Amino acid sequence: MQKLIKDMQGILPAEQVHDHPALVATYAVDASYFDPKALLVVDVTTLDEVCAVLRVCTAHKIGVTFRGAGTSVSGQACGEGVLVRLKGALWRRIEVLDEGKMFWSGSAVIGIEVNAALAPYQRKMGADPASIASATMGGIIVDNSAGMCCMVDQNCYHAVKGMRMILADGTYLDTTDKESVAAFRSSHAALLEELCDLRRNVLADPAVVERIKRKYSIKNTIGYTVNSFVDYEDPVDILMHLMVGSEGTLGFFHEVLMETIPTPPIRAVGLMFFPSLTVATDAVVAMKGACSIDAAEILNYHSLIAMQNIKNIPDVMKNLQEGACAMLIETKAWNSDELDENVDSILKVLSCYPSLSDQSFTADEVECEKLWDIRRALYPAIATYREADEYVLTEDINIPVSRLAEGCEAFQELFDKHGYPAGIMGHAFHGNLHFSVAVKIADAKEVQRLKDFMDDLVELITGRFDGSLKAEHGTGRAMAPFVRREWGDFLFEVMCSVKKVLDPESILNPGVVISDDSNAHINGLKSPVATHPDVDLCVECGFCEQVCPSRNIGLTPRQRISLARAIVKFRMDGQDDEADEWDKIFRKYGEQLCATDGLCKQRCPLGVDVAGFIRDIRGKNVSDKTLKLADYVTGHMGSVLKNVSTALNVMSVAQRIVGDAAMGSLSSSARKLSNDRLPLWNKAMPAGAVKALPELKTGTGAQRVVYFSSCAVRTMGRSRGDKSEPLMDVTVRLLERAGYEVVFPKNMESLCCGKAMETKGLAAQADELALKLGNALLEASGNGKDIILCDTSPCLARMKKTLDKRLTMMDPIEFTMKYVADRLDFKKLPRTVALHPTCSTRTMGLEGQFRELAAKCVENVVIPKGVNCCGFSGDKGFHNPELNASALENLKGQIEHCDEGYSVSRTCEIGLTLHGGKNYRNILYLVEEATR
Repeated sequence: MQKLIKDMQGILPAEQVHDHPALVATYAVDASYFDPKALLVVDVTTLDEVCAVLRVCTAHKIGVTFRGAGTSVSGQACGEGVLVRLKGALWRRIEVLDEGKMFWSGSAVIGIEVNAALAPYQRKMGADPASIASATMGGIIVDNSAGMCCMVDQNCYHAVKGMRMILADGTYLDTTDKESVAAFRSSHAALLEELCDLRRNVLADPAVVERIKRKYSIKNTIGYTVNSFVDYEDPVDILMHLMVGSEGTLGFFHEVLMETIPTPPIRAVGLMFFPSLTVATDAVVAMKGACSIDAAEILNYHSLIAMQNIKNIPDVMKNLQEGACAMLIETKAWNSDELDENVDSILKVLSCYPSLSDQSFTADEVECEKLWDIRRALYPAIATYREADEYVLTEDINIPVSRLAEGCEAFQELFDKHGYPAGIMGHAFHGNLHFSVAVKIADAKEVQRLKDFMDDLVELITGRFDGSLKAEHGTGRAMAPFVRREWGDFLFEVMCSVKKVLDPESILNPGVVISDDSNAHINGLKSPVATHPDVDLCVECGFCEQVCPSRNIGLTPRQRISLARAIVKFRMDGQDDEADEWDKIFRKYGEQLCATDGLCKQRCPLGVDVAGFIRDIRGKNVSDKTLKLADYVTGHMGSVLKNVSTALNVMSVAQRIVGDAAMGSLSSSARKLSNDRLPLWNKAMPAGAVKALPELKTGTGAQRVVYFSSCAVRTMGRSRGDKSEPLMDVTVRLLERAGYEVVFPKNMESLCCGKAMETKGLAAQADELALKLGNALLEASGNGKDIILCDTSPCLARMKKTLDKRLTMMDPIEFTMKYVADRLDFKKLPRTVALHPTCSTRTMGLEGQFRELAAKCVENVVIPKGVNCCGFSGDKGFHNPELNASALENLKGQIEHCDEGYSVSRTCEIGLTLHGGKNYRNILYLVEEATR
């Protein structure tokens, strides 16, 4: 192992080689129920580094797994040996071609980013997996992903038209470059001839050819795509298509060229209820081929029962008869007339079948999403009711559509036989059924029950229905033992030969797709344990990771939970030394670098609250000295803020005298001498604010508004080079212009919402400050009679969560749109501005209104892609500046053409100004200017 680490450090920078067991296990966790097997994690930024890693792994005869987003559920990506992560811009290139009909994509591009790039052309990628907002194109391609609306002829296998890949021996091949292909044909003539031999063997038996065609006429991701031998003659084409669905076991692709499909701009969605599954499936068969339908999702009785407590479900779901089922249908069109025709044809067919409710469609986009939310809620509904030491096993199979009802009944009998309460849902038009069951995978008896169940399931699918054991989720470790059962001896041996030809040393993702272990599906399982109520529901799906600001320098939410679980397990097993060692890693990479922004909770299908979990840990670990300091600050908030403002003014003067470089050096030295207790100065740090407005009210408007200015705004003035007036003055002028009498709460200079204390885990102090603020706002607003405007969105979010419910409180975006915009005349300024919706703006659902408000003020509005939380996290940007820098690493290049930036949080604006290279201010500045 030490030799392996040394060799890797010889080809990669030290910071790209991760060998601490805690980090290796944590970085390797994926969405499957298998424990990570990786021994080492390395990051690669170039093609040369990929080739070098392959050479080292070959020399050491150790496996290497190329990792995407880790959202696959079948054990494709947990690694064995060396796990490789793709870092840097090289892997994230998107190039749209031919008016959106084709595109090149790097392997680390997120699927939804491709569709965003294609949207202006009314095109999209054919594959639409449920994980498209998190999964990388590398994972989507090597799993041959499909999805709820993806027909077989639109999947990745059929869409791929070119590939740039690296084989196990380090050879680079670009199938779209004639010179590259010619060189490969020369250097790898023997390999290509072996593929041709395999093709000839397959084609020699018409029965085999017929079986392949039939098996791939339905969704099928078991084993290698042997249809390549039937569909293509050129061995280079065969090789490229074998890579699709290979799960990283045959090579690594760098970029892929794919065809797209048109995406009509309007749709209609309907949720229909039927007395039985048989009736619903009969309707599916009748509609197939006769109606224009883009998706038809079946939900059986047990699925619907699992969702009884979900908000906003139709009344019919609350009193379902035994055996009832539902079908969610979507149809798309290019215009309203075509959409009406589609809906009419569907309803005409459905009218021939008994129904439990009125059959209707909605074309309202909001209502369409609400109906789809019911389907999306099924997995969380099932997962929510499991125990903390259980794991949700999710499988998907495919059977002929004509036997869908028979299949559903057979599965339910199987679940009943083994005692699993399971919900069945599926893509009805494809014959694709998904089910989820909770299993105590750390219990030997429960694992044996799982094995028995899987044996029966395999026999049912391969024997009775001759279907697919995996329709969409890939083979992985979960189905590797059953590939031979699915395909038979001859085609299984063809697959083994493919692996031998392309990876003779078997170093690429060993144990996946082809496995000698007949119990691979039940060996090496995770051991989930109760860790904390806020996170016990986590199934480690990884959907949270793309919005986490610390994902490139620390741990993601999923990884924080995984590491915390491992520490608890160590302590349960009496391994306190290991627990203490791993806890140090958790503190450094997990706790300290967490922005506690809550965006991950919004992305989590189960609403797991990692921010609350981290705040609780911080509170438990706080020292007595820190508690005393927090108590003092809470009791003397006014004087503390005044002193902070004074200190900022002193630093601002020093900055003007000595310059940015010297000031930075002095600040770094002072921080080191204080053992990192002092905040780190940066060139965007503001001066202190001017004195707050002394009057309790201003103006003589007919309507009152209570204006609470956050402590950050009252303390921090403008940054160097910014000549803006104080925000409070500008806000008051705007409100008076709109006809308001502005009222301030008494003693506002000492009021605070407690957000900063909450972030540090100081719950008691945070609540004390909130109580004081709440009382002041009740008095100022006449017990809630007047609306309260807070100029800082994160503070407003906490106020809404903690203060008296009689209070009506709004941030600048919501208040301006509801109560100011229609009172004033806007003049569009000839500018291009960048917007940063804060975490709280997003969680309060105001991102759309933010864009709309800015669009009233200027000609062009830009919201940078991939920039979610800014990572400043209150004052954390002063103490952990690397978090802010990492979160905003993609900002500057996207806003170079912008004149300025706007947000709704003073501390966020500091970090945005620093890393964006443009001055960021509160959106109220722009509104005031545009309405003069």
